[in-house]
Amino acid sequence: MENLFDSLGHPDSIMFLISMLVAFLIGFLVAWILWSGLAKRYQKEAEKWKKSHADLALELSAVREQLELKDADVVKARREAAEALERFNAFQEDRAKWQSDLDQSLEETVRLHASSHDYQAAIEDLNNQILELKTSNELLAQGVGNENMTTQIQSSYSATLDRLGSLEEKIGQLIAENDALRAAARKEDDELLAMLKYYADSSNRLGSLEAKIGALVDENDSLRAELTDLKSTDAVAILMAEPGLEAARRSGDKEALTSGEISPSDAKDEVLAAIGTTIPAATADQKNDLTKIKGIGSFLEKKLNSLGIYTFGQISQFRPDFIEKVTTAIEFFPGRIERDNWVGQATLLAQAGGTSDPAPAAVSSGPDDLKIVEGIGPKIEKLLNSAGILSLRDLGNASLDQLRNILLNAGERYRIHDPSTWPEQAALAANGELDKLKEYQDFLSGGKDPG
Repeated sequence: MENLFDSLGHPDSIMFLISMLVAFLIGFLVAWILWSGLAKRYQKEAEKWKKSHADLALELSAVREQLELKDADVVKARREAAEALERFNAFQEDRAKWQSDLDQSLEETVRLHASSHDYQAAIEDLNNQILELKTSNELLAQGVGNENMTTQIQSSYSATLDRLGSLEEKIGQLIAENDALRAAARKEDDELLAMLKYYADSSNRLGSLEAKIGALVDENDSLRAELTDLKSTDAVAILMAEPGLEAARRSGDKEALTSGEISPSDAKDEVLAAIGTTIPAATADQKNDLTKIKGIGSFLEKKLNSLGIYTFGQISQFRPDFIEKVTTAIEFFPGRIERDNWVGQATLLAQAGGTSDPAPAAVSSGPDDLKIVEGIGPKIEKLLNSAGILSLRDLGNASLDQLRNILLNAGERYRIHDPSTWPEQAALAANGELDKLKEYQDFLSGGKDPG
């Protein structure tokens, strides 16, 4: 033991111990620095996922609210349709009753006309007899004839006058009855015309309600699909579906951590770098109303503006790889930009004079957004696409018989739709005449011509 303490007191031993202590302190300091950096990186990742989860929760809440509102609209529209159908059935019963009454009145009028002709013939016969009697009276006045003949003539004349008075009384009664029947018939005709007008209005309202219910059902289905997509992209599910990424965080593997999808901040940097190169630059002074594009609200418009995207011309030149970057940068649902056909809509709006940028690129080779046409929802758009009608130009050139056959073959729920105005709307949209299209759609009622 004394040799051990003696050896520890040796200068070499002291230097060795000091070296070991310094090495331990340096190792501890390096480990603390590495741990702090790794902890901060994990903390940032956690905050980012928390924020993403909160945003997705807000989106989910908003979609659920919209779904509840649409469900309420569907219930209300169905109730209104049921009430309109009840009124229509009641009107049909009243119409049948009035038609029966009108037929009876017409038959009575015909009978009265026949009786009137008979009485008219009797009156003419009596007039002839009166003329003969007048002639006989003149002869009597001149002293011609005998006493028997005079008595006979006077008796015949009295009888004729009695018959004439009776006929005149009956004719007066028939004329009064005929006038009353004519007045009643005119009243019933007026009431029937009023009911026919009400029937036409009810039919138009019923058609409008049916179209509205169809559009609400299609929109409801679309919202349900969005809700399903939103649930499938929940941040917790993403974390659970990426065990390799979680293992990389735990192991501190930087290459594994950076090999995943691009982050929103990096995507924003790449989009900003592309403005002025692959995408034309624009300023706030050149700004278009991007909310005219279906699928873009005021919130998304502000996000696009923050990326330097202000005009329809810029959006018309989006390419698939750039669309992915924009989707990530604005933290939007994947595939929604393509599904809502932002590029095609922006191209039409730019052609209509909504931008001062250079001439935009041609419309995307993919299908047009046929939902621009009033009366067409997502379900009907899929039906038309499956039938080979992919663009607005195709729809504008389609015949009404072709469109009606597509709807009839799709089932009972699609037969209530009226495609008579779809080709004209599609032709206006395909030619970029959006102002005329809006005026025409304002005139329509549920996609139908109210005339």
